[in-house]
Amino acid sequence: MVKIENVTKIYEQKENPKDKKGIATKALDNVSAIIEDGEFTAFAGPSGSGKTTMLNLIGCLDSITSGKIFIDDKDISTMTSQDKNLIRQQKIGFIFQSYNLIPVLTAQENVELALDLLKKYSKEEISSMAYEILKEVGLDGLQNRKPNQLSGGQQQRVSIARALVKKPSVILADEPTANLDSKNGLNIIELMQELNRTHNTTFIFSTHDKMVMEHCRRIIKIKDGKFID
Repeated sequence: MVKIENVTKIYEQKENPKDKKGIATKALDNVSAIIEDGEFTAFAGPSGSGKTTMLNLIGCLDSITSGKIFIDDKDISTMTSQDKNLIRQQKIGFIFQSYNLIPVLTAQENVELALDLLKKYSKEEISSMAYEILKEVGLDGLQNRKPNQLSGGQQQRVSIARALVKKPSVILADEPTANLDSKNGLNIIELMQELNRTHNTTFIFSTHDKMVMEHCRRIIKIKDGKFID
């Protein structure tokens, strides 16, 4: 479960490094929500509304200005950087709109890397788990191809496999269909729906894509840093 309590995020931008105080921008303004285990949910809103900021805070990629966020009853707002790294490795999977695959590694190796970082599986287990999850996302036979040998939709499937293979509590997907045509975008969303059902993994999106919103079971609308619906 993800619990968001009265979260505010303020960015301060200095026009000159010598300035003592910069221009403050409130990206999120005292927002609260609870996302239960197994949800298929989206933060939806226009560019600049705060939806990606919300995902970055949940994913321990940015620091909260005030308020609290709990992941499986652990308060990440009080954690050290080292503890946040452990939460990211163990409990959170990421799917990015630009895929973020390592170009010199094969699909299999990109997925294996997520397991290598956990330092809890043998080489044989890592190889087997990566192979099986790539089969599950429809890439059987393509495990040894590098990203530039795969289509955009196939690269996003590798990204999904990499996020899912470590069995996280939450998968965060930031505009996962933004770089795909409508057909591939629909295929990716339907794949994630199926994985959500079979694994009961919580999926949280940031999106302004109407197609993604139509497939989510819950929408949290954001405007000017506030949850409006």
